[in-house]
Amino acid sequence: MQEHDPESAGEPRGPSSFCIPKAALAALIENKASAYEICAYLTLARYTDITGRLSSASVKAVNTATGGNKTTIKRAIARLQTMRVRRQGLQTGKKSAPVIDCGPIVWSRDAWSNDTGEIFPDGPVDRAKIRYVLPDFDEPLEERVWFGASLVSGINGFLPLKELKNAGDIAARLLLLLYQANAMDAWGGIDPHEGPWERYEPVADDVHLRGDARLIRSKRAGTVASGGQNSIFGRAWGERVSADWWDKHKEAGGPCWRALEALQSGGLIYEMVMVLNRDAKKQHFAGGEQYSAIPQEAEPYYELDCRSQHGYKPAGEEGIGSATARTAGDCGSPIATEGGHLDGTYAAIVPRGYGAMIAGIYRLRFRVANPKNVGVKDAWARIGDNNRSAFERVQRIRQANKLDLLPAAWGAERKITKVIIEPETSPA
Repeated sequence: MQEHDPESAGEPRGPSSFCIPKAALAALIENKASAYEICAYLTLARYTDITGRLSSASVKAVNTATGGNKTTIKRAIARLQTMRVRRQGLQTGKKSAPVIDCGPIVWSRDAWSNDTGEIFPDGPVDRAKIRYVLPDFDEPLEERVWFGASLVSGINGFLPLKELKNAGDIAARLLLLLYQANAMDAWGGIDPHEGPWERYEPVADDVHLRGDARLIRSKRAGTVASGGQNSIFGRAWGERVSADWWDKHKEAGGPCWRALEALQSGGLIYEMVMVLNRDAKKQHFAGGEQYSAIPQEAEPYYELDCRSQHGYKPAGEEGIGSATARTAGDCGSPIATEGGHLDGTYAAIVPRGYGAMIAGIYRLRFRVANPKNVGVKDAWARIGDNNRSAFERVQRIRQANKLDLLPAAWGAERKITKVIIEPETSPA
């Protein structure tokens, strides 16, 4: 399934994508779906038609995507057919609002035909046969949760759903919720006010540089789970949690923290170290420790670095951290420790008087990447423009401080990050 601008019809296809209804995602979370069940549902959704409802995927398709055993996969698909969407109806008078049963999130072909009378013709070949129906619960396409098709199909021999299956149930539910919180247009990744993010705390006083610039230096200090009792972590865990739950579980290497680590080490998400355009807001964790929080009105300013535990660093997403670090050192305020070693400290350079802070924003690796999709091209254009403007500012600062200019971090004609066009593979 692929959504793109109708005016682009006839042009070469880019990486495809698929979506699932938010109602189905909520049902998966509320039913504490297992990793097998989530992987199975994503595979069925990956091989739907243009409406996102009629799937030609089979047990074999799930087996191919996950490397899982077919008996467990059959049980997973069977349980998906018992997960139902229930919505609160409208309240009338003094009576409580009724709960409306909207049906299961997956129907077998025969069950759907028996219930609705709709008959599906067989395709020209067996692999084109409709096997399952995934109701859309009347959600418009643009309001559903979108995924890059390579999350299921894999890329260059790497099978993301195999990693997700092995990462466990909490990690699988967490990944679903991260996709729902994805905000590439606004944040270039997961919205930190909804999902987890990495905090960076100042390690030294700010320094004013020639050229009306301010240098800030901050070091990585740990993960923040946003949202309190209704946070993504709490929903992935499967229950409402007390105020001190986060600290207790983090100290014990709790399951949600391990799930986030698993998604990183498995190559499903990675961290982008960014400079934001507001000063940090000082807040306190439940245990009393003060930390630098992200203000509600903050926005990404430019990118410093891509930190990938999986060893995969996307081309064009390197950021300008090396340029700011070198400039800080050349101006007498190095971020490296004795011996030239880096310890997770970054330097940011902004105009004097501007607010700024450093934070790590998580980015989905297998997101919607086709420039023809709504918002994708604009998001990357804005990220690229911000990074280029920041690099040019660093060059002006170096010039004002009588330092040699640095080689460009990218070509002057650099375009949107190159993506691999994946072949359409058979779901059967």
